[in-house]
Amino acid sequence: MIKAFLGITHLARNALRVFSVLLLAFYLSLILLQVFYRYVLNDSLFWSEEVVRYSLVWGVMLGAALVAYDRGHISVEVIGAFLPPAGKRVLAFLANTCTLAFLLILIYAGLDFTDRTWFQRSASLGVPMRWVYLAIPVGALLETWFMLAAWLQAREPSAAETEALL
Repeated sequence: MIKAFLGITHLARNALRVFSVLLLAFYLSLILLQVFYRYVLNDSLFWSEEVVRYSLVWGVMLGAALVAYDRGHISVEVIGAFLPPAGKRVLAFLANTCTLAFLLILIYAGLDFTDRTWFQRSASLGVPMRWVYLAIPVGALLETWFMLAAWLQAREPSAAETEALL
């Protein structure tokens, strides 16, 4: 059962990585197109700034979930350096529990916020803002999922992963 969960999680993580790269390429292209229109054609894409902003919200929330899988979020490790292995495990458990509690609150608050803005529309495009704000609970839910999978694997970041983050 756990092996199947971890297999599905691995597939979802890979799909999310591909989607995140495509999303990043999309809004980079859109920013370059906006610069081209503004400075070469002396015109403006009135909608591009809004699309980039909302894509960035989704990109940040989805990227946070990917980082959680690799246990790459910023952490203060000063206390853990002075603890014995048993103390480090207790500290890691407390930190993970606090993170999980925060994510559950974020899911609840994000769903509540999405519900309250159900009929609000964006200024330029008229896009329903619920699709923008839905990034918060979706990203928090994915981060919870990936964090639980990392716990089940008892994954610690490898030296290469830690070095790549620096």
